[in-house]
Amino acid sequence: MAYYSRSRYGGSCGLIFTGTYEHAIDSKNRLAIPSSVRTQIQRASGAGEGDAVFLYVALGEGKTLSLYTEERFEQRANDLDQSEVDSDQLLMYERLFFSLAKRVELDRQGRVRLPEDLLRRSKLGRRVVLLGVKDHMEIRDRDWLGYVDQALKQDALATMNPRRAMRKPGTLGLG
Repeated sequence: MAYYSRSRYGGSCGLIFTGTYEHAIDSKNRLAIPSSVRTQIQRASGAGEGDAVFLYVALGEGKTLSLYTEERFEQRANDLDQSEVDSDQLLMYERLFFSLAKRVELDRQGRVRLPEDLLRRSKLGRRVVLLGVKDHMEIRDRDWLGYVDQALKQDALATMNPRRAMRKPGTLGLG
């Protein structure tokens, strides 16, 4: 699910992605975006009926690809200008992140074609999950579902307590 959020101060927080969806990447490297998510992306982009909608696909951590709306991808670029990371490290990150990212179109059936080079680099299989991760979506192998089960089994209360996310680092309870 995706929804457009407004802050309690009247400003816009932007599109927030949530949920987990089991999908498959077809033989033409296409991934279907759930209709509820697709509808929100189209609304947030201001696209009218029949207008093209674009997303950005970027290499993520491990066996992951990330999907960003155009707005969120631009925001990521702007946020990096404020980073406190060493400038040489930041430049290396920006070189890799932006040079490997690709702009893809959401087709009329609600699918995006994932670039062959990014699929190869990510080592993703055909059976995947699409995760909502606040400002973007992640495409992961279905082994993610086993990780979730294990994390919940270890310490479900600590993992799911939102107040812990607001505390100092190392207290979330996630392995």
